[in-house]
Amino acid sequence: MSKLLDDFLEEVKKQDLNINYVKVIKNGETIIDYSRLDQKTRLNTWSACKSIVAVAVGIAMDEGIMTLDEKLVDTFPEYVPMNADKSLLDLTVRDMLTMTTGVENALFFGDDPDRYTTKDWIGYFFSQKFPIENNTRFLYCNFNTYMLSCMIEKKTGMGLKDWLTPRFFSPLMIGNPDWTTCPMGHAHAANGLYLTIDELARFGELILNKGVYNGVRVVSEKFIEEATKNQMPETEKNVKYGYQFWIKDGYFGAFGKYGQRSLVVPDKNAVVAVQSLESKDISPVLEEYIIKRL
Repeated sequence: MSKLLDDFLEEVKKQDLNINYVKVIKNGETIIDYSRLDQKTRLNTWSACKSIVAVAVGIAMDEGIMTLDEKLVDTFPEYVPMNADKSLLDLTVRDMLTMTTGVENALFFGDDPDRYTTKDWIGYFFSQKFPIENNTRFLYCNFNTYMLSCMIEKKTGMGLKDWLTPRFFSPLMIGNPDWTTCPMGHAHAANGLYLTIDELARFGELILNKGVYNGVRVVSEKFIEEATKNQMPETEKNVKYGYQFWIKDGYFGAFGKYGQRSLVVPDKNAVVAVQSLESKDISPVLEEYIIKRL
């Protein structure tokens, strides 16, 4: 498979793309393991870890901790404002997983200025306007993922990282995981999980194998099947999105800012993991020079 890697790297050089690591696993065997840096190090997965939060929801469902149809306000009644919008009152776990909550704006996150001055992020979310009917409009909002994580934390009495350690991180051989937190100590959830390229690829293998890694079932097959198929309402014709997974032609997976990817190509029984520091969209070169040639 050296030609596959050589052609890919030649195009990367031609387009001047800053790609740090690439790992491709096909039929259980590593066929590409490229490192631009001398040592594999943990890097921010950015929004790619949204898909891991979705798996956390699936695990919580398997354990009877939460359901797709339960409402956010039932977990946080103390935050519900007077005269709350109906869409906020009706907001469900499913709505947050599919980014169809009815919230007016995408809200802050990542490097936005409000992220450095707002202390209570749960209160901030509940203070927003929700003028749109649930499950009618897709609006990518990091707070949906954050609130799902906060629900798990409140229900279990544990931080998301600690709760997931025996259930997810340890089975995937991710030791001493690193996940940044908000000012109140809740996991960022929508980003801030640091993984190596090998760890990111293992997550892809878990999804490819429908919830099983190295012979251990981590999350139910049914949840993975639902999470990785298009869940968009009829009103959304141009977006294909599952439960915090992007759905593309021939593949699906976790996408993060600056070119973080953990992609599953089911017809090729393959996983493509990438870590970058690139403002340009790396999807075209991945599709043309790796995914289509597997």
